[in-house]
Amino acid sequence: MQTKINWIALLTAVITGMAIGFLWYGFLFTSQWMSGNGMTMEGDRILKDGVEMPKSMLPMIVNIITLMVYAYFINWLITKSASFGYASGATLGAVLGIISFFGIYTANRFNFKPTSLSMVDGSYMLVLFTVMAAIIGGWRAK
Repeated sequence: MQTKINWIALLTAVITGMAIGFLWYGFLFTSQWMSGNGMTMEGDRILKDGVEMPKSMLPMIVNIITLMVYAYFINWLITKSASFGYASGATLGAVLGIISFFGIYTANRFNFKPTSLSMVDGSYMLVLFTVMAAIIGGWRAK
């Protein structure tokens, strides 16, 4: 069975994902995330372990591409599992988010990162995938 892709839903999920990241790391958990990564702010300069970090748009470009890949993959999973509807999509997204959460937690244990960083990054992935999949699953192409 071939299902049409609702590109507007995928684009909306990507933009929503960017907004969630902006809120998550820009307002809600900035200090915990920066501390967990050994980063501090001095004015408009970001220091990591006392060394100034160069400013670059590359992380944002990679983030946008990654969010587009996530959206496309989530759409594929929703189609394959017939998880149509907002609730079904959110459930599928939550499962993906929990898997990501444990992957982040495990990697951070091996890297001797603080648990607070795992909680910030892992819960972000849980929320991100749940919301993106709810949008994509609920807003199907006709």
